[in-house]
This record gives sequence, C-alpha cells and structure tokens, in this order.
Amino acid sequence: MTVHVKTDGVIAIPEGFSHVHIEVVESLEVTLELKSNVTGSLYVTVEGTGDLNLTVQTNENSHYKYLWINQSNDKLHVEETLVLEKNAELIANYGEMTQGHHVKNTVVKYVGEGSRVDFRGAIISFNNLKWTIKAHHLAKKTYAMVTCNAIVLDNARLHLEVIGKIDKGFGGSETHQMSRILNLGENVHGVVYPMLLIDENDVAASHAASVGQPNEEHIFYLQSRGLTRLESLKLIITGYLMPIVEGIDDETIKEQLRQEIMEKVNQQWD
Repeated sequence: MTVHVKTDGVIAIPEGFSHVHIEVVESLEVTLELKSNVTGSLYVTVEGTGDLNLTVQTNENSHYKYLWINQSNDKLHVEETLVLEKNAELIANYGEMTQGHHVKNTVVKYVGEGSRVDFRGAIISFNNLKWTIKAHHLAKKTYAMVTCNAIVLDNARLHLEVIGKIDKGFGGSETHQMSRILNLGENVHGVVYPMLLIDENDVAASHAASVGQPNEEHIFYLQSRGLTRLESLKLIITGYLMPIVEGIDDETIKEQLRQEIMEKVNQQWD
C-alpha cells in the first residue's frame, strides 16, 4: 500500500508493507493506526515546510518495523508521538540527512504493559537540527533502547537531547540510550544531552554519550591497507550510519537508502 498525504486525517495501516508519503504545507496533523495482532512494516517519507503533528498508534500485540526518512530541505517543525499499547513492539529507524533547518520532538509513550521499542537514528547535520527524543514509560515491564549515530559537517549545528523517564509504579521497566556524535570540518557544533528521570526502584536504566573526532587509530589502520585518508573517513562514516538499513524488509527500499547514505557522505567532499 502506498498513500500520499497532504491533508489532515487518520490512516489505517494494514498488515504487510506500507509506504506513507507526507507533504507538509504550512500545517498538517496525521495519525497512523497500526492494527492489533499483526506484523508489518511502515515506511514514512516527509517533505515540505511548516509544522507536522504526527501520531503513530501501535495497538495491542502488533509488531512493526517503522522507517522515517526526512526529505525536506526547508524549515520543518515536527511533533511526533509514538503510542504503544499492551505487548506492542516497534523497531523504529530514522534517517535525518537533509539540508533543512529542522526542529523535532519525538515522544515514545508506553501506555501498555510489556510494550517495547528499539529506536535507531542515523543523522547527518548539513545545516541545523534540534531533536529531542523522550522514552516515557507509563506501564509496567516496558523496554526502550535509543541509539543515535550522528555526523556534523562544516558550519552545521546539532542539538540532541535523549531522555528516559520511568514514572513511579511502573516497575520491571528498562530504559537505555547510546548516543555518538562525530564532529567533522570547520565551525561545527554538535552536542548531546543524555538524561534519565527515574521515579521507580525496580528498573534498569543506562546512558552513554560521546562527542569527538574520528578515531585516528582506525584511520591509520585503513590507510595501512591501501586506502587514502579521505577514503578511510568515508568508509568509517558510512559504516556509522548503515545500521538503520538493516531495519528494512523491502529490498528495493533498503538498496535506495543504502545508496542515499553513500551519496550524502560523498557529496560533502566530492
């Protein structure tokens, strides 16, 4: 199923593979309903300029792979809410790799016991991106793993906040996060703020974050195998961003995204 969205509305996502293309003009409010007791893949592409309010409702016992690709090279403000009912599972992969100026707030709301999200973000900041990601546990035995890998290029800005919140009374839950930023080029500014807000004792929680330059030992190793420094950098960066590709079932889209990542990396230096 392929759907093009230009107006406010609620869209029921069936079992299997679905592609939803969203075009934002000034303001848009969209809800995507994922059915109960089914397995599927949802591929969302977004373009345009303005404000997008997006809700992804994941109902009981559903198991979906969710891929978000931002294609907007304009100003875009996104308020995204992922709602997970009982025993729902979402493998969520994000590609934020455009020339746009973007502000994005993503909230994962665990409202059903046993719900789970494995969240992976691949970011190349060419311009300006501020992204807040919050895993908010509002039910028992819920699970979050938020992983973000980012590249910040010449004159670009990245402000990344990752928050894990477990409210009191929702024991047996886990919230984890791993964020890595590579600053490349001149006049770059990439920062990450990891936060854990825990009001319950019976939980597991962790966070890790790093900001820096590419590892010179890794570059030296690749150069010792016959690659130039530039080729080594491209290889490291491409490998840094590729994990989101593995979350895609459709082979055509998987190859398209793989090629897009390689082109985005190459365009910086070619």
